[in-house]
Amino acid sequence: MPDKPSSSVYAKCENCVNRDQFCFTSDALFDYIKKYICRNYRSDKPMRFAILPNDNSVVCQCKRCVECGNTKLDASGAVYYMLERLTKLFPQHLFFTSYYKTTCSLPSRPLPDNAGVLVSAICFPLSTDCTPEEGEFMHLLKQWSEYTSRIYVWDYINNFDDYFTPFPVFSIFQHRLRLYAQAGVKGVFMNGSGADYSTFYRLKIHILSLLLSNPEAEWRPLLREFCRERYPVTGEAICDFVIKQEDMVSSVKTPLALYEGISTAVKTYLPAEEFIKFHNDLLYLLPETKGREHKSIEKISRATSLTHLELKRMAADTVGCEQMLNELIRLSDLDIIAYSEAGETIESYVNDYRYMLRHARETWGKNLLKGVRLEPLTELDEDYNDISILTDGLLGLPSCYHCGQMLSSATPSLRIAIPRVEGMKHLRVNMTKNSIFHISFPSRVMLTANGHEIGAVVPASSSSHLQRAVAEFEIPANCKGKLVLHVYRDLEDRTMALDEIEGF
Repeated sequence: MPDKPSSSVYAKCENCVNRDQFCFTSDALFDYIKKYICRNYRSDKPMRFAILPNDNSVVCQCKRCVECGNTKLDASGAVYYMLERLTKLFPQHLFFTSYYKTTCSLPSRPLPDNAGVLVSAICFPLSTDCTPEEGEFMHLLKQWSEYTSRIYVWDYINNFDDYFTPFPVFSIFQHRLRLYAQAGVKGVFMNGSGADYSTFYRLKIHILSLLLSNPEAEWRPLLREFCRERYPVTGEAICDFVIKQEDMVSSVKTPLALYEGISTAVKTYLPAEEFIKFHNDLLYLLPETKGREHKSIEKISRATSLTHLELKRMAADTVGCEQMLNELIRLSDLDIIAYSEAGETIESYVNDYRYMLRHARETWGKNLLKGVRLEPLTELDEDYNDISILTDGLLGLPSCYHCGQMLSSATPSLRIAIPRVEGMKHLRVNMTKNSIFHISFPSRVMLTANGHEIGAVVPASSSSHLQRAVAEFEIPANCKGKLVLHVYRDLEDRTMALDEIEGF
């Protein structure tokens, strides 16, 4: 499209133009697509094009789109309208739409012969076992077979919050690819880290491409062969660790999450002790490697330093962290900048981690609440119910929402009982914010004793550029009774983050 396209190409919502989404009944948008195809693909060679809404929840509500079947949540009708116009104009090309988010309605009639669909497997858990969702997804594929023979699955092969921690998918995808073959699926688009680096990506591409060709193939011998040829010095260590991860996935039988932190990883697919040995082995063997292997292992060993650092943070172990941070930051020399789908940078992670280490050195001998168990008096979020992270002595990392903070969105407020510790005269409550993930500071923090207010603090505004905020309270010498911390969430904010609670 031109730099300043007609506003008619964009969605209309509540009588306003929303440039975050397209209007798929727009004649101007149709003309832009037509000119693009004619200008760049003049030959009769069949090409494939995807006609997809932007990845958000915005749906055009203009008169034409609504007449095509758009609802406030679903744009399928207008997208099918655009698809049919393009298939008629370019019968030599193939056009695909998606079954995902705002296009989750089946068409009212079969798609044209030169059209197809990319069915997202986002709701089909990554597991080697049969799940209820598996049956639902297979039924969906069967339904789609009544509308088109060109069914492709859009699937997922990474933890999108952490591209660097090895993510085992071979056993899972062998199971899935067998199912897809039985359902008549033409192909699978595997959504990984895109142009960003992820650990073992070459190994994944190789093995998964072989499984795509033959879902019945034994992938373990193929893995050993690839590692032996590609990594003559480190191949055995890599192969053994990958197989240990795959075995853990099969034995734990818990579906892998596409967005998760280290605490979930160690429960489902990351054997911590084996990983630490593996990472140390790579660092030891790196000087012996040459050429292509050296370049690969240099990236792998530096990237997985993040995993090792996360395991150390989880264990409140600060020994050796600075050396690993130095290894991690050197990834920038190899043009590796980000470690997640959201674009969280290695530099931000390292800066936050170093701040955490400095704070720990300054406070560990003074913080009277370090290691003291707090008592939650209100419901905690299901995925963030480990209250011990609030007194482990380590600040969370604002740049990574999985790292050390306790998130709360289930209730409008939290109440936490603070134990009386001899000599404690001062209470400090740390908070973090991450605008990318819509995580805000609490709107108000109050401390009470026996139900009587000692003090209240309104933290820095969530609209400020600050990523950390602190609420501090002096505990009067004559203060008696049970101390309770009250933390309030602004109802306009989806999630608030509570960090380390310290006593001095």
